[in-house]
Amino acid sequence: QFEMPPLSNDKEDPSVEEALSIRNGESAKQLHDMELELKNVRAMLEQRQQSENRAEIKENAVEARARDKLKGLGLSDFVVSRLIDDIDLKGREDDWNRLLAHLADYIPVRSNSSELKGCIAFMGPTGVGKTTTIGKIAAQYVLKHGSDGVVLITTDTYRIAAHEQLRTFGRILNVPVEVVNEYSDLNEVLAKYANYSLVLVDTAGMNPRDSNLERQLLMMKRARANLKKLLVLPCTSQRQVLKTVVDVYSQVQLDGCVLSKLDESASLGEAISVVIEEGLPVVYIADGQRIPDDIEPARAHNLISR
Repeated sequence: QFEMPPLSNDKEDPSVEEALSIRNGESAKQLHDMELELKNVRAMLEQRQQSENRAEIKENAVEARARDKLKGLGLSDFVVSRLIDDIDLKGREDDWNRLLAHLADYIPVRSNSSELKGCIAFMGPTGVGKTTTIGKIAAQYVLKHGSDGVVLITTDTYRIAAHEQLRTFGRILNVPVEVVNEYSDLNEVLAKYANYSLVLVDTAGMNPRDSNLERQLLMMKRARANLKKLLVLPCTSQRQVLKTVVDVYSQVQLDGCVLSKLDESASLGEAISVVIEEGLPVVYIADGQRIPDDIEPARAHNLISR
């Protein structure tokens, strides 16, 4: 008779139990090792995050200080933001000098030679220093080359005695002074002095809201092609005022500008911001009433150091 093998009892085979316990132990160790590794990774990430946060806080503080300092110069938000974007601030001593040097690179300057020649008209609102600027440039030229070949012209027939200051310069410098009025044409007068080496045209000081301004601008638009047009901008005016002036006068295709009244201005940042934003080259800077001393060809680094 065939017998069934006896049923195994409840106790498991000791060899199987041992294998299971070893495997469980290994799994537990692997799990523990993995937990440790994850903790280390997390600690490293947190440490890196903290150092990045610290660096960012430092960077933001450095940037904020630079921003405040630049705004203190009267520079516009646009120019300040562009500077901060362009320069990698390190929080070091030379940051400020690097910012200013870069700001100088932004300033459009046109001074190929130390003096202007040819036909130049000076435009701008009342009281910005157009006539005085003409007196200074004419006097410097006459002192250097003599009075031959220099003529002063004015188109200002609106104000009483508007020509008197120019006529006084003409008498002192011994150069002719011509008045363009409703009976004469600017181009005819310019043609008359076509062979002169320096022809300086003083225009009527008109504010952007003046109804006569259109007539002045039209006269300048119709002027001979060789007439350069410079806008005189006083550094004492607010940025928005200067911007409006540039917008109105730019319809005559300006060749550049003269920054005047540097000596009376609390900060040059506003005027500098306008010439940067408008891309209007600075040809001369004028800083006082003395003739012919208080004017010089524009140099960007000189403007920044001032």
